[in-house]
Amino acid sequence: MSWIEDPGWREFRGLNLSNLKVDQAYVNVTSLLYSPLWLYTLSDECYKCPYSRLTSIPPRQGHILTIETKHRASWRLLLDGSREVIPRQNRSSVICELEPSVGEFGVYDLVISGTESGDVLCSMTTAKEPVNIYLPLLVCLLGLALIWLICTLVSSGIRKWLRHRNRIIEPTSGSQSASFSDGKVSSQQQTTQKRRLKCLDTFRGIAIVLMIFVNDGAGGYWFLEHATWNGLQLADLLFPWFMWIMGVCIPISVKSQLKRNVPRHTMFFGAFRRGCILFLLGLVLNSSWGPKLQNLRLFGVLQRFGIVYFFVATLSIFLTCRTYRTPKVPLVAATQDILVLLPQWIVMAGVVAGHCALTFYLIVPDCPKGYLGPGGVQDNGQFRGCIGGATGYLDRQILGESHIYKRPTAREVYGSGPFDPEGIVGCLLSVFQVFLGVQAGTTLSFYRDWKGRVTRWIIWGTVAGVLAGVLCLASKEEGWIPVNKNLWSLSFVLATSCFAFYLLAVCYLLTDVRGWWSGAPFFYPGMNATIMYVGHSVAFRMFPWHWSLQTMNTHFILLVESLWGTGLWIFVAVWLYHIKFFLSL
Repeated sequence: MSWIEDPGWREFRGLNLSNLKVDQAYVNVTSLLYSPLWLYTLSDECYKCPYSRLTSIPPRQGHILTIETKHRASWRLLLDGSREVIPRQNRSSVICELEPSVGEFGVYDLVISGTESGDVLCSMTTAKEPVNIYLPLLVCLLGLALIWLICTLVSSGIRKWLRHRNRIIEPTSGSQSASFSDGKVSSQQQTTQKRRLKCLDTFRGIAIVLMIFVNDGAGGYWFLEHATWNGLQLADLLFPWFMWIMGVCIPISVKSQLKRNVPRHTMFFGAFRRGCILFLLGLVLNSSWGPKLQNLRLFGVLQRFGIVYFFVATLSIFLTCRTYRTPKVPLVAATQDILVLLPQWIVMAGVVAGHCALTFYLIVPDCPKGYLGPGGVQDNGQFRGCIGGATGYLDRQILGESHIYKRPTAREVYGSGPFDPEGIVGCLLSVFQVFLGVQAGTTLSFYRDWKGRVTRWIIWGTVAGVLAGVLCLASKEEGWIPVNKNLWSLSFVLATSCFAFYLLAVCYLLTDVRGWWSGAPFFYPGMNATIMYVGHSVAFRMFPWHWSLQTMNTHFILLVESLWGTGLWIFVAVWLYHIKFFLSL
């Protein structure tokens, strides 16, 4: 923080600013009234919530408050503080309302006074300007861009030097010339073979690197974290992208094995084995806080990977034709990548319909039918135990409340109870998400022309995006089916798949078509994504990936620590690539 402000930033009017945490500020409240007051607040993130009591304000004296600045909030000053919460419609005993604009490490003065007419006047001024929390992000982004530029120039220089050196060495001996000639023939033969597409590993690497960065704290920036309930932020994109790209690779793998005449039952047992390994790995990671079986979380990220991979891979194994003749009718040929998946599309329609039936028609005790909210204090607490509606209810009934996630994103804002964002019901639409990746991979297999591939991916992305917009009515809270990562809602699946189609098209153009980008540094973690995920989960609190220095209460130091840990895992991935170590489950 000291690099942003003057050297005397630690002290201001006797207030020790270093005691503040990230996204906090001081408010000096002075009440000139003769009766005590009560301050109630309502965060903009809390949809349809009541005002919550924050603190009391003594009469005729100053009072220092530490407030959160992460999200905008509305304040109400009341004469009566007997209730913990008050509905926003209830304005009795309200003497003052404010919508303060506050920022991190700012200091503000709130003066409450009476007028001659008997009214109450609330005046809030800025005593010390807040810091610019976006400046560290800009500096780090410019620094990363500079590092990338230097590495690119150095790598390009080394390649040019090696080519120049080879041209000098080539004519020195006949045997060497013959050997070089043999190598040249081999190289030409290799170019006729199918090469591994860099875009797939680059895409996967982008997902896992950003996932590590977000899990490492993302510098404490709220917009890089998961949405509180409804909505879509950076962290919400990464898990679905990871699963989606897994789906892209499934038809490529199945087609390759069918060409090698691998029996379908062998492929099935291979998929079953991989699904079980992923599920067990997830259980192991869930026990990292202590293997207490009475409250061990049963589901999680890798568990969902294992389940949906097994289901979608099984469909592809048994519903993919071993041979396929290209149709002569132009319209049919243009849509053959869809027609060949028609049986699987029918299954997916059943999966989506089944999920919608459970979500909107299952009767949940003490909850309205089709409820999609976070429960807690929303709607003045009348549906407090209804978090996630049918989705949360089924998970609690099947898994037990002690075996699901205890700290959902809605807990801090809404005061909600346990809810598992990777629970059982969400697996249904995760299957559909992975299948949309299968559709993209099938397009990759059926069309050799890059324009045909990219055009179809863009069309698919646009269709998915439009459908998502229709379902959520292009609104965060008011749509028929809001975009919600916790519920893994249908609009969420379509919205994240929309961006996935677009991102794959961009990666494919840059890495495999034009060759303007090698995929670095994301390509390397993408080659060993499982090791990256498991490794960073195990080393979450270990040095050198993570460390603490004094108070760690600024976005800058948190961002440096997050980037440092993420960079070390990229370094590990590069090292694994160069020693030719690739983990395949």
